[in-house]
Amino acid sequence: MPGADDGAVDLERLCQTTGVSAAATPAVADLLVLVFDIFDVVRLTVEPTTGQRLIKANAPAAGLFLSSLAEHVRAGQPILGNWDRAGTSEPPYHIQQVLAGPQFLYLMEQQRMEVDRSARPLRHTEVSQIVIKVGFPLLGRRYLMLYDGAARQYQLPGGHRRAGDQDPRAVAVRELEEELPGFVFDPRRDTLSELGAVEVEQLSRTFGVVTRYRITFFQLLSTRRVVPVGPDSRWVAEAALLGDAATVKGRTLNIAGLRRLVDGRPGGLTGLAEGIGVHRGPALAEIVREKPWEILGLIVGVLGLVLTLVLA
Repeated sequence: MPGADDGAVDLERLCQTTGVSAAATPAVADLLVLVFDIFDVVRLTVEPTTGQRLIKANAPAAGLFLSSLAEHVRAGQPILGNWDRAGTSEPPYHIQQVLAGPQFLYLMEQQRMEVDRSARPLRHTEVSQIVIKVGFPLLGRRYLMLYDGAARQYQLPGGHRRAGDQDPRAVAVRELEEELPGFVFDPRRDTLSELGAVEVEQLSRTFGVVTRYRITFFQLLSTRRVVPVGPDSRWVAEAALLGDAATVKGRTLNIAGLRRLVDGRPGGLTGLAEGIGVHRGPALAEIVREKPWEILGLIVGVLGLVLTLVLA
């Protein structure tokens, strides 16, 4: 392939010099044009009189990219790999991340969405998500968010519908039992109240492609006094949950579907009754996480009072 500072050559003749037969040359040339256009690495001009397609690299770096690509082909060395690894990450990236197949795919799809906000989804899935709203002493009302290690985000309890799931409610029950340690759904004291369904199109942080999600929301109503949660769970206030730049422990929240649901519900999340009343779970840990300086001040104050009484 001629460099950017060299003269352009006839594309079909270039194909034939590499051993492509005359019969296959037009098809191969068309395919090369498609590939080169996707990577935006060549400048193609068509002679108006002869119809010849003349081609060369469109910039010095583009020519070097093609040379590097050729060396990979000669060596039989793949450029991308690790396709069996689910999940993507945010920048900055190191080489093992950016050249991992799912991560590279995610960046490609991210650009496709930025160019076309109505980009066609390549994947469709059904999801059930569960709102668990409780009341904590001192903290007030909170919503349970779980950390998704593959997507590297916090989201409501729930997950995708599987082949054996009868309906969205069955998905919700299964996901609660899988995601809450030791939880077994008991119809005598547990109820799932359906809140509605929404459709959202967004990039999947797990599979890396534009995906259309149909999300059915439920609220867990229970006579339980405690909801068992794991170490990566967080109880989040409504203002923090739906804030414009909401994060938990520096991680973003996957709440596009929840926002759409709330926008269509009178009273939003605030209008929902507490599914579980006064929660007797580990509220102290939540208080320390949310108000460390207030707790430190309280401890210092108590210690000061004790010392005053001792020394008096």
